[in-house]
Amino acid sequence: MNTKNQNESDDRYEELFLQFAQRAERWIAWALAGCAIALVASQLLLLNPRIRYVLVKVEQLEGLPYSVSRLQAAEGK
Repeated sequence: MNTKNQNESDDRYEELFLQFAQRAERWIAWALAGCAIALVASQLLLLNPRIRYVLVKVEQLEGLPYSVSRLQAAEGK
């Protein structure tokens, strides 16, 4: 009799664990999808030079691109 109750208890535990695992897997999948979307969006934003200049501090520390500085030198600036 004790083993029957133990088996029912084990079955109930497995059922609860599976329900929790399904919810956790669903949440993790949504979180991963959200992170992937955020990554793609941030990379697309970095393609715009004006936005990149505001977001990336190193852009502000760098000088003029070689082609621009060469063009300005040719114009006498």
